[in-house]
Amino acid sequence: MTTSAAPLLFETETLNAIKRRREDLLKRLKRGGVDAHTRVKREERLKQLTAQQMEIETALHMGGRH
Repeated sequence: MTTSAAPLLFETETLNAIKRRREDLLKRLKRGGVDAHTRVKREERLKQLTAQQMEIETALHMGGRH
C-alpha cells in the first residue's frame, strides 16, 4: 500500500499547485490592463491548467479517493 501513497501525494501536490496557478491567472484576467496578445496567452494557459486539473481530479477519484 505504501507504493500507492507516493503517487497520490505527488498528484495532490501537483493539483494544489495547478489550483494556485489558475487562481492567479483568473485574478490577472479579471484585472485586465494588458494587450490582447497577453490576454489570449493567459486564457490559453488557463484552459491548459483547467484540463490538467480535471485529469488529476478524475485520476484521484478513480483511485478510490471519495
